[in-house]
Amino acid sequence: MKWDMIQRVIDGGKHDWVWWIDFDTLFTNTTTRVEDIIHDSLSNVTAPEEIDVLLTDDWCVLSSSSDRDESMRDYLKLEGPLTKHAMRISQYKINAFPEEILCNDNLSKSWQKAMFVIHFAGAWAHVKEKDPTGFLMRKYEREIIWDTK
Repeated sequence: MKWDMIQRVIDGGKHDWVWWIDFDTLFTNTTTRVEDIIHDSLSNVTAPEEIDVLLTDDWCVLSSSSDRDESMRDYLKLEGPLTKHAMRISQYKINAFPEEILCNDNLSKSWQKAMFVIHFAGAWAHVKEKDPTGFLMRKYEREIIWDTK
């Protein structure tokens, strides 16, 4: 259903990009704009107009919070003609994990102050609290950088 919903938004023709992210994510730097992350990610690409999908890796190869489906992961491994339209970016840019949840890819780092978002995926398996996700949300809420413009 995730891909069907995304397709409906794309077919609506009102947006240049669609970002799928899970509810257990906290925006921790409201001065950061998604547009800036996209622009920065594409700045060194030879043909940025050909990139249609930005992906991040994590411990299970392709991040499930922002963009993964098992079939999509397997498809991208094929490196077929359409996969040239996908680009992997550093996980911490759009899907950083806290130090309590060690689900980083091999190249990224745990969430640090001033990062855009923090994701609490799998908190139930890493944090021994009655409400692990809520516990982490409350803990990191005080770290939010608010855009005061």
